[in-house]
Amino acid sequence: MDKVLIVDGDSDFNLKLKTDLEKLRQFDVLTAIDGKEALSCLKNHRISVFVCDIQTPEIDCLELLSYMTRHHSSTPCIVMNDWGKPWFRNGLAQQTFLYHLEKPFSVGTIASAIFVGLNLRDEGLNRQGMTMASLLPLIDLQQKTCRMEITSADAGKAYLYFEKGTLFDAHYNDLTGEKAAREISTWRRIQFKISELPRHRTRKRVKTHIMDIADASWAKAEATSTPETAVCEIPEKEPVIPLKEEATPFDIDWDKAGNLLQSLLNDIKTIEGYLGFALVDSEGKILASDQNKFCLNMRILAKDLPPLFLSAQRTADRINIERTDGLILNSRNCNIVMQFFQMNLFILIVCQPAGNWFEMKRCLDQMLAQLN
Repeated sequence: MDKVLIVDGDSDFNLKLKTDLEKLRQFDVLTAIDGKEALSCLKNHRISVFVCDIQTPEIDCLELLSYMTRHHSSTPCIVMNDWGKPWFRNGLAQQTFLYHLEKPFSVGTIASAIFVGLNLRDEGLNRQGMTMASLLPLIDLQQKTCRMEITSADAGKAYLYFEKGTLFDAHYNDLTGEKAAREISTWRRIQFKISELPRHRTRKRVKTHIMDIADASWAKAEATSTPETAVCEIPEKEPVIPLKEEATPFDIDWDKAGNLLQSLLNDIKTIEGYLGFALVDSEGKILASDQNKFCLNMRILAKDLPPLFLSAQRTADRINIERTDGLILNSRNCNIVMQFFQMNLFILIVCQPAGNWFEMKRCLDQMLAQLN
């Protein structure tokens, strides 16, 4: 079974999180209360997802992430902190190799993040490694003073110089200062080392704030706001279905199923990141739908996803695994949960990239169990 390592200086927090997560019976949870214990665990166990608080005793979070990039470069990482999480304005997904998680959070939220990491591994996307842009906000948060040596599998080696979280110089080949820093900030598949700042430091050549170079901000309101563009591309010839939250027409023959669906919708609309819901048939007809605050082209989802689901079912049958009853699609713009309902009907739930899709699916599974 997969192993998840959680590193936090609060032993009570570790114990509660371990107990709650292991109730899912999807992975084993190991815990460490400081950086030294974490390194020992990493050397003795094969870890599938690494979870670390921003403030860890003995060895800090950045040092641990440095170790991960050099020795376990394909292990997805999650960083927890109570400051917030960066909102990347250039479209960099939160569900990347390095995931930022804001405390306090529900067990469903961290479970969702862990499952995203496991999905990255299963799909082979974890080999893309850590990005420099996703790492830079942590240096700002920790107010780190250091020299950082960065190696990219694609671009080579470079150096960044920080004093109390402020980036003041950078070197990469013939580039220095701001030009070098902006080039390095685009790197992927990085490894890095942290060392003391040289005594003879060069003058400040970088004038731009580190968060602007990462094209990110710590604004919580911005991080949780609805994206400016629609999740699904909307062709001009295919109109968006104009539905409001209060208009949820469940035209279903069975009272029990209709009541349960309405109850499900009421529940998932309270979960962080909810964007939309639809009940569709195998022909792509929408029987009921709901959207939250912005237009989403449910017609395209209803038309294209049922055939994809049926194809996955056939594949499952051919390789002799248990029958497929749902699909989860993760992208940079949204997460889509698709579940077989009954009588060739499907339920679609759409949420934001950082939304708690795992909790939405849990509510859906509970509803289906009641119906059955």
